[in-house]
Amino acid sequence: MKTIIKSVKDFKIIPANFNSSGAFELLDANDDEIKAKLVLLNENELSDYKAGANVEVFGVNPIGLIYFETKINKIEDKTIYLAYTDDYSIIQRREYSRVGLGCGSLVFNDLSDDFVLSVEDISAGGIKFIAKSQLNADKKYSITINMPNNLKIECELKPIRTDKIDENKFAISGKFINLENMDRIVLVQYAFKIKMENQSRT
Repeated sequence: MKTIIKSVKDFKIIPANFNSSGAFELLDANDDEIKAKLVLLNENELSDYKAGANVEVFGVNPIGLIYFETKINKIEDKTIYLAYTDDYSIIQRREYSRVGLGCGSLVFNDLSDDFVLSVEDISAGGIKFIAKSQLNADKKYSITINMPNNLKIECELKPIRTDKIDENKFAISGKFINLENMDRIVLVQYAFKIKMENQSRT
């Protein structure tokens, strides 16, 4: 596990309050602890990190996305000490879960605000939505995804499939292009959270 952790870049740590999620810089990992620096969090966000609290950690390595849950041993200023764990998952691209976007939205930056009628589902790899007209399959489009947790993701979208529903309605699937690793992690964690919430209702 230490080798896996040290091969990861673009770590993101997520406390119970998702809005206080942030990046961290790995300082050390040994058989007892993972030591990291919370480089981008402000004082309000740091207040959601307390000793004994559980957190989720995501990061990118050459295989895919690494994910594990652990707890905070202690936190000093912006240095956090996490309990070491050998229990982790590798989430590869083909395993990305598709979930609904809830109260979030998809906006095409160069098209009209009402171009997207609804979003069918979203994953860390792409999105399916209903639109007023077709898109050019050979073109990449600049988009903004407004997440339900108040985060914004900006990237490009390349259409990969279009199905005509009627004269003014098309189901379009597209894959994300130039998506930042941090934003991909946000999407993976969002999908995890939605699937867990759905399972708890059944």
